[in-house]
Amino acid sequence: MNVLIEMQTLCLTRPSSGADADSLARWYAAKARLHEHLAGEGGPDSGRERELAASARRHAQRLAGAKV
Repeated sequence: MNVLIEMQTLCLTRPSSGADADSLARWYAAKARLHEHLAGEGGPDSGRERELAASARRHAQRLAGAKV
């Protein structure tokens, strides 16, 4: 994973307000994958990266479950 490319992709593809739940769920899942990768790199911020990954993953799951 190229972290800079992934971060840029997240910035450029962030859903706008009013986006459908599927789009939001996919974006948060991608955000979770990035934070999981960063956590796996180790370092002093790895614990915080794990927390951010878990939070983004939970949010993606809530959004995916909110489909009507």
